[in-house]
Amino acid sequence: MPVIAPSRLRFTALRGWLLAGLLLLPTSGAVAQTPPDPVPTVRGDTLLVVGTRVSADLPEQTRAVQILHRAELERSPARNAVELLRWVTGADLGARSRAQADLSLRGAGFEQTLILVDGVRMNDPQTGHFNLDLALPLDEVERIEILRGPASSLYGSDAVGGVVNLVTRQGAGWNVRGEGGSFGSATLGGGGSLTLPGDARLRLSGEWDRTDGHRPGTDAESRLGQAPLRMPLAGGELRAQAGVGDRAFGAKDFYAVFDSFEETRTTTLGAGWRSDPTRRLVVEPRVDWRRHQDDFLLERDNPEGFRNVHTSERHGGELTLRAHAHARLSLALGGGAWRESLSSTGLGERDEGRQALFTEADLLLPGSIRTALGLRLDRHDLWGTSVSPSVAAAWQPHSGLRLRAALADAFRGPTWTERHYTDPAHRARADLHPERSRSMEAGVRLDPAAGAHVDLTLFRRSSRDLIDWARPVNDPSALWETRNLTRAVFRGAELDAAWTPAGGTTLRVGASLLSLEAEAPEELFSKYALRPLTEQITVAVDQQVGRHLNVSLRGIHGRRPGESDWREVDLRLEASLAGARWHLDLRNLLGSDHPDLTGNAVPGRAIYLGARFGGG
Repeated sequence: MPVIAPSRLRFTALRGWLLAGLLLLPTSGAVAQTPPDPVPTVRGDTLLVVGTRVSADLPEQTRAVQILHRAELERSPARNAVELLRWVTGADLGARSRAQADLSLRGAGFEQTLILVDGVRMNDPQTGHFNLDLALPLDEVERIEILRGPASSLYGSDAVGGVVNLVTRQGAGWNVRGEGGSFGSATLGGGGSLTLPGDARLRLSGEWDRTDGHRPGTDAESRLGQAPLRMPLAGGELRAQAGVGDRAFGAKDFYAVFDSFEETRTTTLGAGWRSDPTRRLVVEPRVDWRRHQDDFLLERDNPEGFRNVHTSERHGGELTLRAHAHARLSLALGGGAWRESLSSTGLGERDEGRQALFTEADLLLPGSIRTALGLRLDRHDLWGTSVSPSVAAAWQPHSGLRLRAALADAFRGPTWTERHYTDPAHRARADLHPERSRSMEAGVRLDPAAGAHVDLTLFRRSSRDLIDWARPVNDPSALWETRNLTRAVFRGAELDAAWTPAGGTTLRVGASLLSLEAEAPEELFSKYALRPLTEQITVAVDQQVGRHLNVSLRGIHGRRPGESDWREVDLRLEASLAGARWHLDLRNLLGSDHPDLTGNAVPGRAIYLGARFGGG
């Protein structure tokens, strides 16, 4: 696995910005009769927009927030819900295979990125490698909300580089989807809604997926199911959900140089009630439970050899009170308590608790300056107390121009794997300290015309006691050992732009540049934390041709420190025919063979054919 030494590192890539600028120049589109579906604006009383407990539009005003809506998601050539994250600006989706991937934002590792589904935490207390083991079928994703930057003042531990919230569908109707293609791949999914007594609505969905894998040892099979329920109750609304996701996959070279095999099961249950959102005081209690089971075999053909079986659980709840205290002031106040446990053949029996108190304010100052103030107090049985403040502000001097800035602290506590895991290649240390980070950012958003925007952000994050697996540079035979690295400073710039010109064309461009300075007490190789994407450009072009054909192009350019740059291009052709929506996906058209997180080549050229019946 390629790794880098955390000595002083600096990377610049101005050519990335030049390329992004060229892509934003006006181009002529093919003749079209039907424009793409409009992108809706999320407002109303859902309060599911990531990064707030007060006002649905607050994060979009004061922070770097990107929202991908269903119309855009349906055009992406993704095989599962996790792959939808591949084209997020500033995101690094480190896929080892179709079964497992790690997500990073702004150079923060997968342990430092928080994953939510409908606002409920999905991060696993054992290891961040399980954060994306979601029980969420692809067709059930209504939109994806991405907050780039720290959010510990809202969500506590892990929200260092950013937060991703996958919002599920609530629509009516039924649908069935099937697909097959390269690497022996096949997918079958479907879902729909039922109306129950008492105006209750139950949605059922499922997905089965299998593949032989793009290289030996990456075969996989998954079965996902989800059942959310919404119903009016006591003058408010009850929301509940249940989900389960089973995965079995070859894990060759995933964590060490072995032909490993792994089976996981994720089970989630949750329920929440919210009072009438039109009232001056809104009350929202919520409880949730998540269990993750993992059976890891280090050598696939040696079941009597090294084996770890883990079961982690997290259960608890929180209560949030929201009030419109004044025409210029909205407040949120709440708290929560959770219990986390682990039963493991390799990590032992663990049981720890955490509690939190939080408050947030949306304050409109004179001069039309809107501010977001946040403060959270977290207490953990082992780490002690952490205080996470944040402040953000936005000023709109005139229509079409908004300036914003933010300052926030964040923290992350070590996982059980980082503290207690040991195998023939790894040794954990139980005396790790939580990571601490301070971030600042400034941004400008331009809305020059309807259907067009350009959002530019500059940021800096300083981290101390950064946790990672490392080993001495001059001893490649040494064990990987967890430790607190001394200091790391990340500086970066991001561009998120979209344009919908005439002719049924939509264009979206994202670009990010990152520089890193890292210091350590000795020369060490870093396995994860100091190997970010230092430059990335994503391009999405959708063109409607006639009434029935849509052409979608997705491209990614990337570079990591010490590696050559790479590019991947995907193409989707989608047509309505015989009562179904048919699609043909051509993946990795350029045949890029750059390394993934394991050091092996990413999947090569591939082709997939699928169809979707129904409108649910």
